[in-house]
Amino acid sequence: MENLMGVRDGTLENTVFCLLAPDGKTRLTRPTRGPSAFRTPENLALQMNKMLQQYKATVPDSFVSPIPYVDRVDLALNVAASDNRPLIVAFGSDETELAAINSKLQPLVWEPSVIGQFMYASTTDIAELKVLIGKDKSPGIFVVEPDEFGVSGNITQHVNLNAGSEDILTAIKSGLKAFAPFTKDHRRHISNGYTFGIEWETVIPESDPMSVQAKQRYKARFENR
Repeated sequence: MENLMGVRDGTLENTVFCLLAPDGKTRLTRPTRGPSAFRTPENLALQMNKMLQQYKATVPDSFVSPIPYVDRVDLALNVAASDNRPLIVAFGSDETELAAINSKLQPLVWEPSVIGQFMYASTTDIAELKVLIGKDKSPGIFVVEPDEFGVSGNITQHVNLNAGSEDILTAIKSGLKAFAPFTKDHRRHISNGYTFGIEWETVIPESDPMSVQAKQRYKARFENR
């Protein structure tokens, strides 16, 4: 991404936006901090659809995209809280069981009524479920409502591994309908995080120097109160 933006090593700012061709190299738009050049979401969608017409799909119509899983349950919970979205967790006691659960879930996440509305995680390690609050943590599919900071989540729906597609989709829709996103004020959210001792360390070290310095100044002011 540093090469994409044309910046010095270690100076990448905290957002990058660029549309690339299927080869992952050819730039279809100029790299910027964000998609502001498109002005509106509607115009961005319009331009993306125009670009799409230049490329022919190489997969059959029967192809179903994989589930966009986040690497770990705790990380997925944090991402879900950041995006103010509910989380779906698939849990199996072993890889075979988990694969069976995922095969049921996979086509459902692309249903028009729920597409783009959830974050996803998948695991066979029950220890990863310790961040989830709920009595029943048997293998199956969980719909989770993250707390404000994404350090824990309340299980609002659970279907066991033997549930059929209709029951799974009903649970997913019910979880989405019941989900109440947080209204967050940026400054208050950061201040409350420091008050409660919550500070997330990213897997990739932050490299935006202005962001790092601002964070250090804010934290110093908070600690010196």
